[in-house]
Amino acid sequence: MGTPDSLFGFYYRPVCFDENNGDIDCLAGQTVECDAAPDGQYVWWHSGLKATPRETWPRYGDTPTCIYTSDPDEVAAELVGLVLEEFQTAPIDPGTFTLQPSPYSLVNMPTNLYAEAREQTFDMTLLGQSVRIQVTPTEYEWNYGDGTIYGPAVWPGNPLPEQLIGEVTETSHVYEQPGDYFVSVAIYFSGEYSINGGPMIPIDGRALTFPLAQTISVWQSESRSVADDCFQNPSGFGC
Repeated sequence: MGTPDSLFGFYYRPVCFDENNGDIDCLAGQTVECDAAPDGQYVWWHSGLKATPRETWPRYGDTPTCIYTSDPDEVAAELVGLVLEEFQTAPIDPGTFTLQPSPYSLVNMPTNLYAEAREQTFDMTLLGQSVRIQVTPTEYEWNYGDGTIYGPAVWPGNPLPEQLIGEVTETSHVYEQPGDYFVSVAIYFSGEYSINGGPMIPIDGRALTFPLAQTISVWQSESRSVADDCFQNPSGFGC
């Protein structure tokens, strides 16, 4: 499962070069230094709608950044696939989820669930470039364990104060039968990446994580009218 590809594309053009001919004065006037590795080249990033000609896309960002390679076009094409692979295999902390009440609940009483996941950053070197991948939790899919699934939804739920436990929330669930239920949540992360400190570029695709599942025991409650308390009738209901 994944999100649709971004409508926007990104690419870079060498700074101060025209058909592989460099402008020495232009290069000397740059405020950044491309000296972290061999074959450093200044580039401008451009972004625009993929459905429009790439040549019309405006410049993205206020300053040029660096690409370290003798063949910038080849590196750009390879990085797209490598970044997606690194993103989807990164050791993302899946976060946690909580049930209220837990580990016991009651039939026909809303049980509240909420997840907690955080934004994370991963730094690496790919094809000689310094790459930063930033991941953010964006959607949650709840499996309540009784055949009911909720989501994917953008809302992770929220904790209830003790006096409000049992009220209906967007992510709460009502169990209709007593029993033990195996409850889980799938958390989808979206990602962005930057190359050598350049602009953040959306990654087409998502990463899927699963916090540790939990078991909740749902009980059936009974109520009866009684004439005596347990001191008067020790063998009475509930004593």
